[in-house]
Amino acid sequence: MFSLSKTQNNLTIAWNDQQVLGYHFPKDGNRPFCHPLNLPGAPPLTMNEPGDHVHHQGLWVAWKMVNDVNFWEQPAPGADPTGFGKIVHQRIISLNTTTDSTSILTENAWVDWKAITHLTEHRKITVHAPYDNTMQISVGLTLRPKGHEAVLDLRRGDPGGMGRYYSGMAIRFDNSITPGNLLDADGRTEPMDIFGKQSKWCSFTSQHPSDNEAYGVAIIDHPDNPRYPTPWWVRNRENYCLIHPSPVYHEPFHLSPDASLTLRYRVVLYRGQPNSEFFE
Repeated sequence: MFSLSKTQNNLTIAWNDQQVLGYHFPKDGNRPFCHPLNLPGAPPLTMNEPGDHVHHQGLWVAWKMVNDVNFWEQPAPGADPTGFGKIVHQRIISLNTTTDSTSILTENAWVDWKAITHLTEHRKITVHAPYDNTMQISVGLTLRPKGHEAVLDLRRGDPGGMGRYYSGMAIRFDNSITPGNLLDADGRTEPMDIFGKQSKWCSFTSQHPSDNEAYGVAIIDHPDNPRYPTPWWVRNRENYCLIHPSPVYHEPFHLSPDASLTLRYRVVLYRGQPNSEFFE
């Protein structure tokens, strides 16, 4: 059965007393994030703040540009924060645990270096009961402009060039399981074949050195999301593996002051090799 425990800046979801997801909202951090992600009794699959990209935090949500403010990267300690923003935890709206799932609903504010709020966000994370070597996590985001139009964008260029193409929810995998094997819903396996291509889902699978078992994670785009099926942004090389849906890969979102944007995804953790039946 599920249990949920809370400290001042963290929530822990456990299944039969084994942690499966940690949700963190540090007061002095740059954004809320989930880490670790793992099946019950299995090793963690995610990584938080690797040295090469300290802004990669397990499973996180950010955006390269919102109204020309960078919510993806962060300034170096002590550096000028001009041009950067933070996603600031405001409150926990609700916590709910049943025999079949446990869920967290939070509110966040997307605030720039001048303390101007550009977006308010409601984020719901639901962990569903493990079944047959899989566990599903539903993630829902609703973004609303704060009193003025919001443009959610990225900067275009060659794929992966000059730090462009970052937008939305992403997962960074632990270096110990890199590189692994990518697979999307259309059978593509090479990173540059997946980059910018639309597909219903994308998965990463690798053998974990701690127990020599194969584990994987897939992100599934929701059919009601705008621009479904989503384009993807991926990396798969030693000490650097990441997947994320990138709905503004080709064009930005323009939100009027009274509009909202809802994005929903399903994250599937699994033991063994990817099976499309997991992701349908």
